[in-house]
Amino acid sequence: MPKLLQKLYKGEEGNILILSLCITFSLLVFIIISYQVDVAFANRITGIVFTNLLVGRVPALSFGYAADLSHFVVIFTNITTEMILVTAIYPLFIFSFKGVLKIKVLEEFFTEVQMKKNEHQEKFDKYGRFGLFVFVFIPFWMTGPIVGSIIGFLIGMKHYVVIFIVFIATIISITLWGLFLQEIIDFLLIFDTQIVWVLLLFVVSVLLFLRFRKKIFGNRNEKE
Repeated sequence: MPKLLQKLYKGEEGNILILSLCITFSLLVFIIISYQVDVAFANRITGIVFTNLLVGRVPALSFGYAADLSHFVVIFTNITTEMILVTAIYPLFIFSFKGVLKIKVLEEFFTEVQMKKNEHQEKFDKYGRFGLFVFVFIPFWMTGPIVGSIIGFLIGMKHYVVIFIVFIATIISITLWGLFLQEIIDFLLIFDTQIVWVLLLFVVSVLLFLRFRKKIFGNRNEKE
């Protein structure tokens, strides 16, 4: 066990994993303190984090604005959440790739990422870092910061370069999406607050179904 931990926290990938732990700890401390000061505010922050983890940035941003949080809080919380995911899953993939650590839960996801990388191989070879930036910038399923960071490693980019590109692309993407969604939410709130929450619930439900449909139908087929 000590030897495994030594391998995990050694090198650049180890430093990235340590960064993930530090960001996670800071976010948890912030949420805990928030619960002591303002429970309603803390609940909204927690809601943004879990929405981002489950269905992605766009619903998480919409949730934040519908909950009447400031632009800075919504953007910052989403950026922090996504950087935690990137700096945690990226080094875990590298450890799995090198055979240092096997993570069965993530193996299927890693396989899908490699397929995605092969699908866009020519574009990445042609556009390099700019191609990775655009790939991370687009917030659709099987694109975005996590998949983009792993692809960056697979096409031969250095660890810190990958994380830097992903970080910058994530900040710009979330900020622009935030400005766009804030205008939409503010417009809908003119009519009725319930409309916003009904639409948000519908979008989240659809995205959850699309994200987990393979597992749902896969389990049914196995039973049959």
